[in-house]
Amino acid sequence: MPLFKKAYFFLEYGIFRTVAFLLRLIPLRASYKIAGFFGVFVSRALGIRRKTMMKNLRLAFGTEKSETELLRIAEESMQNLFKLVVEFIRTPETSAHPERYIEPPDVSAILEAIKQKGGFVAIVSHFGNWEWLAIPIQKYGLHVHAVGRPLKNPFLYRYIKKMREAANLSNIEKSGAVRSSLEVLKKHGILAVLVDQHESRGSVWVNFFGRKAATSTLPAMLALKYEYPVLPAFFYRDEKGRSKIRYGPLFPLIRTGHLQADLLANTQQYVAKIEEEVRKKPGDWLWAHRRWRTSLFGDAQEP
Repeated sequence: MPLFKKAYFFLEYGIFRTVAFLLRLIPLRASYKIAGFFGVFVSRALGIRRKTMMKNLRLAFGTEKSETELLRIAEESMQNLFKLVVEFIRTPETSAHPERYIEPPDVSAILEAIKQKGGFVAIVSHFGNWEWLAIPIQKYGLHVHAVGRPLKNPFLYRYIKKMREAANLSNIEKSGAVRSSLEVLKKHGILAVLVDQHESRGSVWVNFFGRKAATSTLPAMLALKYEYPVLPAFFYRDEKGRSKIRYGPLFPLIRTGHLQADLLANTQQYVAKIEEEVRKKPGDWLWAHRRWRTSLFGDAQEP
């Protein structure tokens, strides 16, 4: 790594750690207000990712919502991202005392999945605080492995991995994810897969808000080939009390004997569930990433 780039990454990391330290001195409820202010400021005044968010929102909702409503959702989405950050930097404390921040969730779907196969796949999305989804189940001796891409900044990435370990999460690098994912499941582990982002390889085009979106087939493949159960997980923030997490119910396995059709059908039901939750609280989803890109069907535009 060039010295200049290394120095830049270290400076970026230093600034983040300093801000994180200062934010931890402020009560969480007050931090939410600060995060809300910065979310609006970044979206409205600085316009960061605003163009992408507005294009995504127009693709998703069309004429269902006015421009004013779409602008408000974009601001709420950026606020959610900043609120996630102020929560994330408090992960060690939350992990040590989860009952202070998260209501004890119903784990019956998880227990059912474990009874069926030992390991299982959790469908997660950029909704609410996806970083805290594994915290409540660590008291059951369960650990989650999540597939994701590494950050370019190695200092920041090491910090984030450390915080995720505190959140009962281990990273699985995108390269070689299939083999690593299978090893986790064979050891009766839990595999979490984000399926609401564009995936160019090992994907199928499914409907998401009426538009074709390239989506990973990894969960569906593991379910069809090895019969691992699949269930969704969602986080619902409560800024005045304890937030809620819902696990399950288990997705039914769609099997017709035609692999490609089954990969498509199962992946579609996973994405449909995410859309259902996003429609209830659209401001809690990350509209800033390029979910829809031009497809063979010509019905999605690249934001």
